[in-house]
Amino acid sequence: MTIRPAEALPAAAGPPPNGARAPASPRAASTRAHALVLRHSQFLLYAVIGGGGVIIDVGIFAVLIAVGGMHVLLANTISTAIAVVYSFAANSYGTFKVTNRLLLRFASFAAVAGVGFVVSSLIIGVSVGILGLPPLLAKAITLPVVLILQFSLNKTITFRSRTEGTHS
Repeated sequence: MTIRPAEALPAAAGPPPNGARAPASPRAASTRAHALVLRHSQFLLYAVIGGGGVIIDVGIFAVLIAVGGMHVLLANTISTAIAVVYSFAANSYGTFKVTNRLLLRFASFAAVAGVGFVVSSLIIGVSVGILGLPPLLAKAITLPVVLILQFSLNKTITFRSRTEGTHS
């Protein structure tokens, strides 16, 4: 009879010692992650499209202040306006799949963007003018705040359905 070392023996059945939780199986973790993505898929798509808008916004902002020598708030105005047009089109057709009453929805989207613009301008103004932070860092600080604010407003106002469950 051969005796195996202790580390080669199968693990004992039953709960882990000291009340510790057993590690979740990779399959269970994958299933939970998949369910989380599905539950938040609209927000995630909005964030991805928003990422494209951020690249447009921050890229134009950086060029305007670095190359053009433009004041940070004027650069923020121009870069935000261009990114808003891109984001509206992408979110209308991609995230919310609502393409009727586009002029009215664009006006609403632009108003929501205006709220985000005021919030980002206040943060940039305080961050650069009072705290002395670099403009790009100040702009970066605004991004998560404005993302959550605008998604919430656009979902409930701009792209809401007239009747529950439809996209009219």
